[in-house]
Amino acid sequence: MIDFIKENSYNMVKMFVDQIAMTIFGTIMAIATSRSNTMLLIASIFSILFYLVVLYTVGWEIGAKDKIKLDGGRMRPFPTKGLFIALGANVPNLLLALLMGFGIAVGTEWGGNISVVCNAIARLFEGMYLGVIKVLEDTIFVDARIADVWWWFIMITIPAILVGWFSYYMGSHEKRISAFFGIKVKPNNTKN
Repeated sequence: MIDFIKENSYNMVKMFVDQIAMTIFGTIMAIATSRSNTMLLIASIFSILFYLVVLYTVGWEIGAKDKIKLDGGRMRPFPTKGLFIALGANVPNLLLALLMGFGIAVGTEWGGNISVVCNAIARLFEGMYLGVIKVLEDTIFVDARIADVWWWFIMITIPAILVGWFSYYMGSHEKRISAFFGIKVKPNNTKN
């Protein structure tokens, strides 16, 4: 496991840095559209989809690079590698969510403080989800407390982890998602 982390730490950090870039984008979109819940929700969904496309691109490239090693016999097949890389990139998100839950379970004042601080940090790290969270808080979970919604922060990591897994699989098999939509990619012809 340690060897896996050492070999793939760059990719995990790259995915997490992409998340930070997308959280800035998502936060700006949330601020710009905050006057209308409908626009806020649309902007948040767009930010989430854009984030998942960025993750897909990174995961596909990792898989495509590994395909070369697989074809050359320098690497054994590891179909869940993308899952573990995406999971590693989401450790800070999951840790914050679990600390929120721990603080609530403890039930003391300092436990509550841990939950509040982790909630604030999680919202900063996952700014692309701010619109969805706000709309849910305003409509479905009215007057929600952290104790009621801390599990959201675990749930919102699931799409990123699944996209990491799927994109790595697609890249390691040289399959493009555009083929599912009937879009043909022209090969790169380099004539001098």
